[in-house]
Amino acid sequence: MSVDGFFMQLEESTDLSQSELKKLADFLPYPIIISEQRENKDSYLFFNKNFIEKIGYRLSDISGTSDLVELLYPDTVYREKIIEKWTSQTDAVRKKAKGFVKIKAQLSCRSGEKKWYEIKGSIINNLHITAFVNINSDVLLKEKLKRKNLNNDRMLSILGHDLKSPIINLLSVSTLAEQSEISQQEFIEIMQLIKEDSLDALKLLDTTFNWARMNFNNMKPLKEAIDFEVLISGVLKVYKSSYENKSITVTVKTEKLNGIRSDVEILTVILRNIISNAIKFTPKDGHISITAEENVLIISDSGIGMNQQMVDSILNHNYKTRRGTENEKGIGVGLQLVQNLVSKINCSIEIKSDIASGTAVCLYFDLS
Repeated sequence: MSVDGFFMQLEESTDLSQSELKKLADFLPYPIIISEQRENKDSYLFFNKNFIEKIGYRLSDISGTSDLVELLYPDTVYREKIIEKWTSQTDAVRKKAKGFVKIKAQLSCRSGEKKWYEIKGSIINNLHITAFVNINSDVLLKEKLKRKNLNNDRMLSILGHDLKSPIINLLSVSTLAEQSEISQQEFIEIMQLIKEDSLDALKLLDTTFNWARMNFNNMKPLKEAIDFEVLISGVLKVYKSSYENKSITVTVKTEKLNGIRSDVEILTVILRNIISNAIKFTPKDGHISITAEENVLIISDSGIGMNQQMVDSILNHNYKTRRGTENEKGIGVGLQLVQNLVSKINCSIEIKSDIASGTAVCLYFDLS
């Protein structure tokens, strides 16, 4: 029997005794409490088995209505909002002498767990019958989808804005070169700018396409033997001018990482973003090392580092990009993409960092 059906039956069966009502409430598959109004105050008479099992409180835990309300809604501000909403609807039901109260609220169970319920109440004579329908999964799913949609909107906004920048720069620089009489030195400098902006555009397009693929298609990673020496060499080739211009030394020693089967395309995107960040935040004459231990690939740098709050913000998707040591511009979504991608290939990521002591990004591969 549904909650609405239960209340309709109660309205049609006003001659039910308290004992019959309690038996009916105990039979139903959702938490129910029954209270009685005495001198404008509610006194609890009965908690059915499901209320005790699923929400956890017993009659012996309380001495009055306010006690239970405080247990269910320990936050004062939230409790006052719930009471105001419930009281308003209850008054309306009393005036009409029909219908029932219905609100959605997050309860604190005796176990300490918080769950969302749709709470429905009916007034039969002096008895208040309140039923709790668990909607926790539905609410959490809606919140997850809402967060994802907001996140997607944010990422699209960043990608759209950042993609325009390097392209506008390319147009401006190429127009200048086309319309002006320039020296050989000026031409070399312009070509350098074009190269840098082209690399930015390439990185952003790479990130955009992979982000779109991940969000709008069912990504099915492939599994093939990974040659990390070849893979990392290919990534470093893309960024060679970037780290050489900053006189950054890069060392690679990955022979310990054998027998890893994964998606080489996804791994390439992951490594591009991590290595690009390492270059960005490592000052001139710094060092980047790429090493391996069993199933772990470690990309560490001698860069400016981060405090724990900054690391946490990255892992919680709240990170805002910073300028690099040479004022390099970030694209804002690279690390977020990395976190999403590693989960697609049964890999996990750990970030270790301290201010002025550099950063180490560890990728842990599942060997199974």
